[in-house]
Amino acid sequence: MADAPGASELSQRVAARLGLLFAAVQPAHLQRPWTSAEVADRCGVDTEYVRALREGVLRDDEVDPEIDKDRLFGRRLECLLRTRLSPVTGKPYTQAEVARGIGTNRQHIANLRKGANNPSIVLAQQLAEFFGVDVGYFSASPLSAVAACFGLTKEFLVQDDDDPYVVKATENLRLLRAMADKRVSRVVGRLVDRYEAASGDGA
Repeated sequence: MADAPGASELSQRVAARLGLLFAAVQPAHLQRPWTSAEVADRCGVDTEYVRALREGVLRDDEVDPEIDKDRLFGRRLECLLRTRLSPVTGKPYTQAEVARGIGTNRQHIANLRKGANNPSIVLAQQLAEFFGVDVGYFSASPLSAVAACFGLTKEFLVQDDDDPYVVKATENLRLLRAMADKRVSRVVGRLVDRYEAASGDGA
């Protein structure tokens, strides 16, 4: 990948590590890597931001930008309501379902979603437990949110290559990717064998 004008060493480092994450981590329900749009949806960030991170084209101050904290909670809640499915209906949760689940009213959830109200610490924890996320999801910086989508912290994306956390996580991810590649190879091999056997039977 050629360095883009204005791109920093940090941006290139983040791009390289995200490349490994996207290649190695395949959600079980998808059986394929996430797309930039899917990660953005899960994190409550813009798709263009994730794409720019992967391309390594951002300046230092754009890699983990300042966020509008007054609107952040509502944006992240909106993301959860859009992407998390109710086990009862198989569809995205409604405001009424969430309200019943945490013992409040639908209008309160609507106000939180619009950023009209700020939640108490207790309510934020209840919402986090309801959706199965860490309470820090609602206040995480954009880069932290992206890293958390893959089960890691921001440090994996930004620290030097010889950082112990980075070294260990990289080893685990490469092993995971190698295991996935072997599984794919075995599946392809079985399909080829079946095709050849079927062709031989029909000869």
